[in-house]
Amino acid sequence: MIEKESFFPIGIGTYKLNLEEKEKTLKGLLYSVEKGQNFMSTALVYDNEKVVEFLKEFFSRVDRSKIFLMVHLEKYIEKLKDVEMQVNKYLDKMGIDYVDAVQVHASYVSKIPLDETYGEVKKLVDKGKVRHISVSNSNLEELKQIHEKYGVYSFEGVYNLECKVNENIGIIKYCKENNIKFICYQALRRNKIAEVNYPFLVEIANKYNKTQNQILLNWLVKEKGVMALIKSTSIDNISSNLEALDFTIDKEDIKKLNEFKHEGFDSIQIDWAETGNGVLIDKLASQF
Repeated sequence: MIEKESFFPIGIGTYKLNLEEKEKTLKGLLYSVEKGQNFMSTALVYDNEKVVEFLKEFFSRVDRSKIFLMVHLEKYIEKLKDVEMQVNKYLDKMGIDYVDAVQVHASYVSKIPLDETYGEVKKLVDKGKVRHISVSNSNLEELKQIHEKYGVYSFEGVYNLECKVNENIGIIKYCKENNIKFICYQALRRNKIAEVNYPFLVEIANKYNKTQNQILLNWLVKEKGVMALIKSTSIDNISSNLEALDFTIDKEDIKKLNEFKHEGFDSIQIDWAETGNGVLIDKLASQF
C-alpha cells in the first residue's frame, strides 16, 4: 500500500472530470498511473456523485494497492451515523473495500462538533474501512486540536502563487513540523494564474524555456515542499505537468516567486464557520 513517503509529488484531481468522453478520460487517468502518479482525491459532490461512480471502472483497471485514495465528507454532517454512511457510499459506488484517507471537506460542513466527526472517522480506521485521518480547509487551531487527539496524516488546502493563506496563518509550517503531508489544491488556479501573464512569471518561464504552469509546479514541489493536486486527463497536459519536475530554478527566481503577494487575496476576510461574513475557505481560490 502507498504511504506518504512514496507519494508522487503531483496528485490526480477529479473535480470536473470530463464524463462526456469517458473513454478518453479513463485513458488519461490510466496514463497518469503508468507515469507514476499514485495519489487521487475525489468527492461525492463532484457532478452529483457521477465522478465517484465513473471511478469504479478506473479501480477495476488498476492495482488498488498502488493508488492512495483520499475522499471527502460533504455537507452536511448532522448525525454521527452520517460519517460511516458517506464512507460506505464511496466504497459501494467505487467497488472497493477501503479508502486510504478521509477528511471533512471543510470544517463548517460538520454541524456536529468537529471533534465528534473525527472520532467517528477514527472508529472507521479501527474497522479497516479507512486507513488514515486527514484534514481539509480548517484553521490552525482546529488542525492542532484534531492532530493532538487523533493524529493527522495529511492536510489538503488551497495554496498557489496568488493565494498563500495557508502559509500566512501557519498551516504549512505546522504540517512540516508535525510530519503532516500538505497537499495543495488549485495549485494553478485552473490556469487562471498563467492567463494573467505576470511579467516576472513570463520572464522566468522564458528563461528556462518552460511554461508558466511548469514554473509554478516546480516551485511548489521543489521549493515549498508541498504536493500539488492537478486535474488533467489530456495526455499532453499530463506529460507537460510531469516535465515540470525535471529542472532547477535559480535562487533569485525562487525569491521572486516566494515574495510575490496578491493584494486582492490577502485582503479577503475568510469565513471559517459559514456565518455569512466573508468568503468560505473552500471558495477562496475561485475569487478574481
